[in-house]
Amino acid sequence: MNLVQEMLVDYNVENTWEQMDRVMALIDRVAERINHADYGYSGFFDSTKIREPELDRMYEFDATILEDVETFQSETKELKEELESGNFDNSYQRVFSLRRTLDDIDKKFGDRRSYMLKF
Repeated sequence: MNLVQEMLVDYNVENTWEQMDRVMALIDRVAERINHADYGYSGFFDSTKIREPELDRMYEFDATILEDVETFQSETKELKEELESGNFDNSYQRVFSLRRTLDDIDKKFGDRRSYMLKF
């Protein structure tokens, strides 16, 4: 993403700069959420126990987040390839799409804890 941001600046695609700043800030926020996330298991003395069926549901929930991460990676690669080929026509739409995908990841990750507590 840093490379894409640099390319947008170097190629002077000004209409994307503000949106790209938002994407980069959102990446930082999502990364911090992931770094400080609960792992989906409970210790022996924890008051809330998670059993195997619930853990399976948690894995399925996390898999949906991973699908969004893969979509984000794919969209980023496509944007980078377009920039490398000198195609700037859809840059703003692509950056905005990245932001929407990240918003989805952020929301799902925010819902993850409440999802875990439903068990």
